[in-house]
Amino acid sequence: MQYRAMALSFTALACVSTLLSGCTPEPEPNGPPVKGEESSEERTYSKSSKDTPASRTPNNACSQSGDGLREPVWTDSSSVNVNISPVFAGSPNMDEVSYDDTRSDGWDNYSDEFDPNRLILVALKSSSLPLKADDLTSFAFQPIHRDGAHTVCEDALDTTVRFIGNRDAGNNQEASVWEITSDEEFYREPDFGKVSLTIRQARIEGMPDRYVKRQQKVESGDPSTPKRAPAFDDLKFYYQNR
Repeated sequence: MQYRAMALSFTALACVSTLLSGCTPEPEPNGPPVKGEESSEERTYSKSSKDTPASRTPNNACSQSGDGLREPVWTDSSSVNVNISPVFAGSPNMDEVSYDDTRSDGWDNYSDEFDPNRLILVALKSSSLPLKADDLTSFAFQPIHRDGAHTVCEDALDTTVRFIGNRDAGNNQEASVWEITSDEEFYREPDFGKVSLTIRQARIEGMPDRYVKRQQKVESGDPSTPKRAPAFDDLKFYYQNR
């Protein structure tokens, strides 16, 4: 009995010494066994990948920067409003072209069909500083399509740009009109395209809509609501002078 008591005391002192030294005592060799095969099985964990189809950004994803087709843009000679407008097929009398206001905006709301290979670019500017033909120094139109959550820009179309002229747009403003043509179609349902251009050293980018409307104001600040009437006047001028 005395021998057993001494053994127990020695064990207790060893444990106290171990705790004071900050060490963790070794588990008893006769401890309970760990049950189940999973305890010794190698586990792997999946982690989120940026290369999954849902989140991968295509290399040709469009930059959404810039809204130069919605807001006035400052050039080296005052501000300018730029608009891209579809062109109706043939040579219609714009006084006879109508739009169904009882329906939501859509291409098929117009009484006439669009020419898919032509556009007009209209730059609205102070009439005391009118634009000239060579003030438009670059133009590119890239068709777009959707790739999952991303907008993808395709290669720019081969285009021909021709200056039509200037017209008095009232309120001390002048509308400068260029015709843009391509052998390929600008209009591809359901998407349209991205436009990049340089006018009077101002770089302008934006996603034009597919409706015959344009902003009316040139002054800094919020432009007025897009109107069809001035855009129809731009097209009337285009058909009379192209």
